[in-house]
Amino acid sequence: MALVKTPEQVEKLRSAGALLARCLDMLVMNAKPGVSGKQLDSLAEEFIKDHHATPAFKGYSIRDDMPKFPGSICFSRNHVVVHGIPTEEVIEEGDIITIDSGLCLEGWFSDAARLFGVGEISKEDAEIIEASEVAIMAGVNQCHAGTRIGNIGNAIENSIALSKFRNVVEFCGHFIGEAMHEPPQIPNFGQKNKGFRLEPGMVFCLEPMLKKSKISIALLPDKWTVVTLDNSRATHIEHMVLVTDEGPEILTAFL
Repeated sequence: MALVKTPEQVEKLRSAGALLARCLDMLVMNAKPGVSGKQLDSLAEEFIKDHHATPAFKGYSIRDDMPKFPGSICFSRNHVVVHGIPTEEVIEEGDIITIDSGLCLEGWFSDAARLFGVGEISKEDAEIIEASEVAIMAGVNQCHAGTRIGNIGNAIENSIALSKFRNVVEFCGHFIGEAMHEPPQIPNFGQKNKGFRLEPGMVFCLEPMLKKSKISIALLPDKWTVVTLDNSRATHIEHMVLVTDEGPEILTAFL
């Protein structure tokens, strides 16, 4: 797995990212009170297959001792940090939600997550969403050729530290290409000016996660869903980013 993709490979990843962005935007539009995570999952799977791609999450397993993920999206609502399994549980007014999905198009993967509130949300919920958006853009803004990889995590970490929320450091971003998760990982913390230098053609996913409480997180018995132990709010947001000579390009930006 080459860290630097060829121009032809970059175009494949750009196409996969653009298709996923369309899918995620459609899901956000349909995420209304009374709609279930299961319904959104069905919409995602139908959209991806209708566009001659394969849902990357369905049947995916990180390790041999883990069950295969049953959905085409991760549906993380309110106190779910990440990897929520879509169920018949329905969306309610005031929820904060992350829809995370991935697909494979002509052998190349994309992966991203939309974070949003449903209807009228509380002031603090709006603040944690904004802090999440600011944190990921702090990381994206470090994705310039010649910058050391440690600067990305350092920027995300410092951005979260300036907010009133807490950094979930147990999870991280990753490179992406012919596999959804390619090494190396990109933590949401780091030392400035440490690590290898970024080069044009590198493609990776940044995905900060924030929580309101200092209470720990936990993995549910389904071995996927990660929640806050005190049921306090948490967020996850993810962009797929390309390093170019002109600067960072978000391949999964809102359309």
